[in-house]
Amino acid sequence: MDFTISFQTAALLFFFVQGLLFAGLLLARGQEYAHRPSRWLSLFLLLCSLYLVPFMLGYSGWYGRDGYREFLFFVPFQHFFLIGPVIYCYTRSLLDADFRIRGRSWLHFLPGGLYLLYSLVVFVVDVWVLQGDYYFYADGRDKDLAPWYQITGLLAMIAYTGLSLRAYQQYRKRIFAELSYADSVVYSWVKQYLVALLFIMVLRIVFLLLLPNFGSFGRWFWYYLCFGALYYFIALAGYTNVVKALAPLHWRGESKLLSSEIPAPKSTAETLEDEDLEPWKQRVRDLMEREKLYENPTLTLSDVAGRLGVTSKQVSGIINQGFRQNFNDFVNTYRVAAVRERFARGEHERFTILSIALACGFNSKTTFNRVFKQFMARTPVQYLADRSKGSSTTS
Repeated sequence: MDFTISFQTAALLFFFVQGLLFAGLLLARGQEYAHRPSRWLSLFLLLCSLYLVPFMLGYSGWYGRDGYREFLFFVPFQHFFLIGPVIYCYTRSLLDADFRIRGRSWLHFLPGGLYLLYSLVVFVVDVWVLQGDYYFYADGRDKDLAPWYQITGLLAMIAYTGLSLRAYQQYRKRIFAELSYADSVVYSWVKQYLVALLFIMVLRIVFLLLLPNFGSFGRWFWYYLCFGALYYFIALAGYTNVVKALAPLHWRGESKLLSSEIPAPKSTAETLEDEDLEPWKQRVRDLMEREKLYENPTLTLSDVAGRLGVTSKQVSGIINQGFRQNFNDFVNTYRVAAVRERFARGEHERFTILSIALACGFNSKTTFNRVFKQFMARTPVQYLADRSKGSSTTS
């Protein structure tokens, strides 16, 4: 069969080349700034690019041509058992700059290593021991496309995507318990990345149900095309996120990331006896009402603990038990009350709503609108309109 550049090959080649390009750019960034998320994302994109190879070249007739066919047979391009752990490690490194693979954590990569060893054994036996009188490839089918490997690999990717989602939800819960500006800290990129992965998993399952024969190149092209588009989105958006995160270091000429991009809270709430709770509740109220700590847009649980001379765990326990709120909601309660008080004084007629929100401790318009609606069941504009109607009716 003659080698041809088909439309399918050209389409997948675009995503393959783009994946390798962004993998290289991210690796360079990761090395220059000692930025682990860049390295993990680089590895993820490399594995995704390799994942396209059997179909990308298969559409050009490589499986039907001597020499090329053996190349596709013996080189393991689809690394399902490695992609899953890399997804998880990338997510963890985004949420915690101190995340490392240590000790038993390396066991996550054991199945991927064993599959690579299996591929090496296949090559040695069929090429060197039997010298072309194939044993493993006697059926003329690529082992990367074997149903057992495709299905177990999909299950592994689903499992690690699930672990990544759980890690994000746990982090989100902790961050809202300790930071008053949690909305601006919780990565929108992490959510976008995980949603893109979920789309890939759902797409894979749908095609698996419709086309269980993995060696059928025909209609599987549309899955690989969609997969290429999704991981190209991850490449573009992920690289953009890295550029933004490292921009301050680039401007300052620093070569390493000196601190975590996102604070990584570690404390948990500490339970107090009821008789000890009321005095501490009053002290916390005094800080908020008299000293107006809520006006600090970057107020943290540690800041309040420092003012009270206790630990973050104790303050967290006081707020959780005494006020039945997490720290973020507790502080925002005072911020919303302060905004309403300024509205009542008519300050919105002299100043913009955003300037009032910022003066009360909110750090963005988006966060203010979301929190205000959460507490008041109306947007700030709707709230002021209702107040205006009420005043007119009274008069």
